[in-house]
Amino acid sequence: MRPLELKLKNFGPYVDETVDFTRFEQAPLFLITGKTGSGKTTIFDAMCYALFNETSGKKRQAFQMRSDFASDKKETSVEFTFEHQGKIYYIKRQPKQVLAGRGGKPVEKKAKVELIYPGPNKEKLAIQKIPEARRFIDELLHLTAEQFTKVILLPQGEFRNFLAADSKEKEEVLRNLFGSELFERWTEQLKVKFKEQNAKYQQKEQQLMLSMQQADFSSETQLPELWLEQIKSWLEQVNAQLAEQAKDWQQAKKENERLQHVLSKQEELQKSFELLKKLQAKQADLLAKAPKREALRQQIATLKWALKHRTNFELLENNKATLVKTKQDIQKLEQSYAELKNEQLSLAAKLAKHEAKRKEIADYQYQYKQLETNLPLYKVVSELLTARKEVEARQSVLAAEIQKTTTTLDKKQAKIVTIKEKQHALTERIQEKVSLETKLEKLKYQQVALTELLQKQVDLDKRQTNIKNLQNELADATTISKKARAKARDLANQLADHYIFVAVKKLQAGKPCPVCGSLEHPSPAKVSEVARIDEEQVEQAKQQARKLEDKVTALQARINEFDAETVERQKEFETKRQAFFEKYPALEKSELTSLEDKLAQTKHELTQEIAVLTDKEKEVASLQKQQETLEQKSEQARSKLTELNEQAQAAQLDKQTLITQLAEKKAQLPAKYQTEKQAKAQLRIWQQKIAEFEAHLADLNAHIKQTEQSLVATETKLNEAKQQAKELQQVISQRQADLEAVCAVKKVTLAELKDLLAQSVQLEQLEKALADQQKELDSINGQVEILSKQVAGQKQPDLEQTNKKLLQAKQAEAKLQQLVAELEHKYSTNTKCYQQVKSLFEQQQAEFTQLGQLKELVDVVTGKGEQKLGFERYILQTYLKEVLLTANVRLAHLTNGRYELCLNEDTGRGASSTGLELDIYDDNAGKRRSVHTLSGGESFLAALALALALGEVIQKKSGGIEIEALFVDEGFGSLDQEALRVALETLQTIEGKNRMVGIISHVTELQAQLPYQLQVVTKGERSTLRYVTTI
Repeated sequence: MRPLELKLKNFGPYVDETVDFTRFEQAPLFLITGKTGSGKTTIFDAMCYALFNETSGKKRQAFQMRSDFASDKKETSVEFTFEHQGKIYYIKRQPKQVLAGRGGKPVEKKAKVELIYPGPNKEKLAIQKIPEARRFIDELLHLTAEQFTKVILLPQGEFRNFLAADSKEKEEVLRNLFGSELFERWTEQLKVKFKEQNAKYQQKEQQLMLSMQQADFSSETQLPELWLEQIKSWLEQVNAQLAEQAKDWQQAKKENERLQHVLSKQEELQKSFELLKKLQAKQADLLAKAPKREALRQQIATLKWALKHRTNFELLENNKATLVKTKQDIQKLEQSYAELKNEQLSLAAKLAKHEAKRKEIADYQYQYKQLETNLPLYKVVSELLTARKEVEARQSVLAAEIQKTTTTLDKKQAKIVTIKEKQHALTERIQEKVSLETKLEKLKYQQVALTELLQKQVDLDKRQTNIKNLQNELADATTISKKARAKARDLANQLADHYIFVAVKKLQAGKPCPVCGSLEHPSPAKVSEVARIDEEQVEQAKQQARKLEDKVTALQARINEFDAETVERQKEFETKRQAFFEKYPALEKSELTSLEDKLAQTKHELTQEIAVLTDKEKEVASLQKQQETLEQKSEQARSKLTELNEQAQAAQLDKQTLITQLAEKKAQLPAKYQTEKQAKAQLRIWQQKIAEFEAHLADLNAHIKQTEQSLVATETKLNEAKQQAKELQQVISQRQADLEAVCAVKKVTLAELKDLLAQSVQLEQLEKALADQQKELDSINGQVEILSKQVAGQKQPDLEQTNKKLLQAKQAEAKLQQLVAELEHKYSTNTKCYQQVKSLFEQQQAEFTQLGQLKELVDVVTGKGEQKLGFERYILQTYLKEVLLTANVRLAHLTNGRYELCLNEDTGRGASSTGLELDIYDDNAGKRRSVHTLSGGESFLAALALALALGEVIQKKSGGIEIEALFVDEGFGSLDQEALRVALETLQTIEGKNRMVGIISHVTELQAQLPYQLQVVTKGERSTLRYVTTI
């Protein structure tokens, strides 16, 4: 991803500024400089906001970036154009902001986005939804906002802090960069799971203790294993005791059952004696009631005689009741007949009165038929009126359309004249394009030649720099070589002194000297004891001195070789430079860099002019197309206008015809009823009167007919009723005489017969009572005979004595039963407790094993083991090692191979200081030391190498995406001149090949060394941008 252009409107301190990154495409390095707080970092906030909808570092929200000085009518927006994999992308964002609405009222505008990207067929596609735009950018760049910020912007202060931070702080930074939150969340889940498992284990422990306490068993131990053994032994003892007590209980139960059987027999015998006594007393009472039973038999016989004559008696009574009712019906029928006669006379009078209106109704019927015949004429008149209105409406539409078409035609003609004038003016200007394109082509050849010269000049400058570096290295190597030779001589002398000291110490009188052979030693050398030096040390020093001398010789030869090549290349450069100015004499002889800027400026101006003229050509073509379209549309308008005039004339003729026809039809309508509505209303009135007359006449005739029918029916019923009354009277007299004759034989009257019949309802009850008394007497006689035989020869039993013995037996049984039940309950309760405790204990033991394994795993992944290295930190350690491999390549170049970053794999005092600690290997000292011992400049170089490497690794881990821009923020002020030169050379040679590299700094030396600059100039609370390409 390479940034091309960034437009800022009312964003931070910028009113309306554009950052044109294409101006720095040919520059290996450029400087972004300005006062503190001027808005340098705001540029990157805007870039990050445009891409990810959030600012770099998330220190401020997007809506907070709106300029304080912006008026409520000016919108805040950021437009960013960038190139990615050969395609151009454009994105514009507007944050949530409050602007003036209608009437000056503040209105909150929602955040907006517009993303333009090339489609598969090079067409431009757009996205205007914020979530969709975010997903598109994420899939395109494969970077989060934070990773993008770390890759494109290197804040040196943060990376210095990262360099010296402890493992815990590094872990937080690397977690955000490499997305290792998954491992952290997994670790937390394991901790939560262990906590839950431990809580379950403790809960199981409480359940175990509670179950042990619920047992009806006394034990001093709290250990489940021992408690289970003790209660198991107790259960076995109680089980044996239960068997013995159960035998005693069964024996007592059998004795109780025997006594209950004896008592049952005695109670049955006692009941027989008592029942016999009661039955004998009742038998005597029934025998004393024999006369009453005889009287009851006589009463039943009389009631049966009365029942034989009940049918005749009831028929007589029914006939008498029917006669009474018939006489009442005769009276009612005579009254109804009289009323119907009166009603018949009244209806005849009403009918005569109604017939008198028939002539008036006949007149209505005639008028109705006449008016009904004219109704179709009303419809014709209505249709003619509707047709006239439609024609008038059509005339209005045609008139408006004619006016509109005429106006449109006039406007199009005016536009055609304007376009022709514009085309003429533009054609004259476009003729200059061919001349400008020729100039531009020549300028491109000049730039190619000049670029080749500049490259050779840069190579010469680099060679001079390299020679100077080699000379400095030769001087350092010579000094070190001299020191090495002196050190070798000193070690050789020390070795000789050591040998002399040893020889002197070994001299003995009478023994030859190992040097001169003398047997006497009057004056041995006075040598003080020196540190012991062996020959190997001396040889190593000599070899080191020879290596350094060889290095000095090689450096001198390399310098001589470089000098010779540089002289040849300088001559070649001067020859080509002279040839360049001879080929292009129009160019002034000056510094090549300045000349390159002038050519670039000229090319830029020519390109802009040609682009403007190209746009003019497109404009001419567009105008020609517009003219053709307008002329075509004008012709269409003329044709349409002619057609509309013809339609208007036809409409006028149609209207005149309709007016004539309407006048003729209206003359044919009745004068009294000019409208169809009036005619229909009158028809409804006549129709209603005729219908009312006919309906009333039909009602009267129907009523008269009904009255006549009622009179005939009533007269017939009256005659039938009188005949029925006569017949009933004869039947009553005959039946009454027959019954009186029968009663005379029995010596009773008709009234007494009536009473006997009323009593006959008790006959069944009386017969049943008599039968029950006889049956009861027979039953008692039989029972007395049976019981007398059963108790014959037996005495009454002593129940009190037997009950006393049975009570004693029951008490004994109950006591034994209670003892067994209590022991069984205790045994059952303790058995359940034993089984529950045993089950819980077995589960607890299994969970304890799992809990131990889980705790061991949690301790490992959280870094509580011996190595104090958690799982996530182990993963991040792998990433950090990869970063260090890349960083050491940079650092070796920056420090001439002296320093190398390495991971401290020692175990610290705690997890916060273990796993991600960094050391520095110092090649000069030949040992490792802490990064905290680096100086300010050395820390900057190490942090710079680490930052560059971290950016590369993040890109690789994000799918190998390339971010072709890099901005280094501050930190150069801590470097000396040589370190500054090496840092700039590193950024120029390593990063400048593939990336646009910008340095954000206010260091004066950088302003002098970097000709390409973007200066942020402040004035009050506002800032503007200024481009500088030469110093």
